[in-house]
Amino acid sequence: MPLRGMLEGSAFGPDEIAEMAAAFESVLAALHLVDRSDPVTDLVAKTIIDCAKKVGIDRVKLHDCALEAVTKH
Repeated sequence: MPLRGMLEGSAFGPDEIAEMAAAFESVLAALHLVDRSDPVTDLVAKTIIDCAKKVGIDRVKLHDCALEAVTKH
């Protein structure tokens, strides 16, 4: 499920979702993930959402937080 699908009905506004989507895309690119049905993409999306709660809505901070969390697994 793409990140935007996970955020439907959430408390995040359009600008916040756009920042999170940009971070999501950059993490997928960094991990060379192109198959959106790969379960790792769901993990990245969930991690972006978790990171947003920790570091705020900034695409660079979200990217760094999510990439660090996902590569630790």
